[in-house]
Amino acid sequence: MRIELALDALADAAYDSSAHHKIRGRIWRALEHKEKYTKLHNTSHGVGFAFSNIFPWGEIVKGDRRYIRIASPRREVLDDLIDHFGRNRAFEVGQMRFKIADITGHAPQVGEAGSTGLMDTGTGVFCAIGRQLAEEHGLDTSEIEEGVSETKMYWRPKHGMEPLQAAIKRSLQQTHEQFGDDYYPGPMEVEDPLFTEFEPIKDDVTYSIKFQPATAVDRTVILSKWRLGYRVRDETHRYHLNLALDAGIGQRREHGFGFLNLREQNPPRVNST
Repeated sequence: MRIELALDALADAAYDSSAHHKIRGRIWRALEHKEKYTKLHNTSHGVGFAFSNIFPWGEIVKGDRRYIRIASPRREVLDDLIDHFGRNRAFEVGQMRFKIADITGHAPQVGEAGSTGLMDTGTGVFCAIGRQLAEEHGLDTSEIEEGVSETKMYWRPKHGMEPLQAAIKRSLQQTHEQFGDDYYPGPMEVEDPLFTEFEPIKDDVTYSIKFQPATAVDRTVILSKWRLGYRVRDETHRYHLNLALDAGIGQRREHGFGFLNLREQNPPRVNST
């Protein structure tokens, strides 16, 4: 489930490509007065949402129409955001100042078993590999500072695809355990892969950006963007893929990373005899 905000620019502005923290702050201001969210804010559990960049990309001229999408596996989060944004139409992200012109809801679905399709990551996937995952996949851990278990290294092509896919599954497993449907096993409880294809969108596969996870904390992080093919195996796999659409993939999703868009969905082929 997701909502899309149509934004009308109130002034000319340069496009801020490192506005993740500011966008997250604006979304949080829509939720901060509700106790059910304040207990989770800035915890490892999180509230449970992901968001796109403001799009289309590029310099902003007063009167331009732009958009942003916010997804969540929790319907109540989206309902509360709709209520807030319906009453508070200002959407300011640093120097990028907008008024919310319209709010629409969407529920993209990957289709029934046998369906195929294509997703892409509208924002870069954040994948920091910890010592345990690195050792499980035989990676050189010299980049990880000795004795500091929280220290991680960012995924790069030299690490191979298996650690990246494992990290994506693990983060989605956490979402399943926090907000998902107990009827289904989690992504880590099945052996089959989540996606059938990983095609990099960037020529160099990875790229770096400036990221401010908190006020006065500046970091450079390494991200990757992907086109992701899938074929729905069964109802459990369908649930996992739809959960990924609602929650995003990778880490730091509540900071604007790993947002997914469904680009193509094809029904099962009918066998003819």
